[in-house]
Amino acid sequence: MNQLCGDRPVKIAHVAGFGGNSWRRITQAELTDELSACPNVELEYTQTDGDLQKYITAINSYVAQGYDAIVTYDDFGSQALSALRNAHKAGVVVVPYIADPGGKVGTDYDGYVQYNFATEGEQMAKWLQPQVQPGAKLLFTGGLPGGSPSTVALYDGIKKTAGELGNPFTFLTDAPQPSGWDPAVNQRAMAGALAQYPQIDAIASDYGVADLGGLRAFVNAGRPIPPLATSASDNELGCFWLQHKDANPKFQLLTLDGTTTVVRIAARKAMAALNKLPDNEPEQFNLNTFVDTVNGKLPTCRTDLPPDADLSSSLSPDKLKAVFQ
Repeated sequence: MNQLCGDRPVKIAHVAGFGGNSWRRITQAELTDELSACPNVELEYTQTDGDLQKYITAINSYVAQGYDAIVTYDDFGSQALSALRNAHKAGVVVVPYIADPGGKVGTDYDGYVQYNFATEGEQMAKWLQPQVQPGAKLLFTGGLPGGSPSTVALYDGIKKTAGELGNPFTFLTDAPQPSGWDPAVNQRAMAGALAQYPQIDAIASDYGVADLGGLRAFVNAGRPIPPLATSASDNELGCFWLQHKDANPKFQLLTLDGTTTVVRIAARKAMAALNKLPDNEPEQFNLNTFVDTVNGKLPTCRTDLPPDADLSSSLSPDKLKAVFQ
């Protein structure tokens, strides 16, 4: 980053369509940390509570205020593309990350970076396959009601690989079961699913923090916990697995992590575009296997860190603690 700073004053807005969970807070802290290498950069953050119109208004407002760049998680996909395109045409550098807004780099915005959803889905499907019997039922959870672009991309990736594997499991729902990316919301949704489906043999999701609510619903219902493949885990999920694994021998855990660091790539793309420097950053980011209990990568439970701390974050322990103070 320090090679991309330039020397003129720069104002960057970080706009999230939804910001009501710990993952978003850690991501904002990662962006602040990344841009701290540039003393000439001023950063402002706003999130719009899952409200499309508030999101569009926020984008337009930062353009009107003369901000130089907007780094954004577009939770609304193509519904907000026109606002991003207009900002780009107005001369503001726009870099969406993770959630695909549609459109094209260079035409509608200046850069884009996402998880490699195809690879992520392939890893989850192949990990789950040997743990289930033919005819197994899989429940996929994640995202906001109506379907979040990043959630749907992962769901589609798992479904595609499952088809290539001969469909070792079938999906209980035709679309992701919304979790609101919130443990409490997911617990209520999973309680309903457990009442509806007498057989749930595997779970996959896009947000391990919300899975905690779903797992508690299994415990409350007296149902055995099945294997879980997820991403964006936290400290408490590791603690939960260590607490419940002995009573639930099928409860294996896979987490693909490093998710909050993607915003750093988006920041470097924005600064490169602002200073007309080469963009050497990837558009596809491969997540790391952080926990794989089948293959001996066991989770830890850090009592010195908050329960919702993302242990795969590139923040130092002190900076991670500060996020939750």
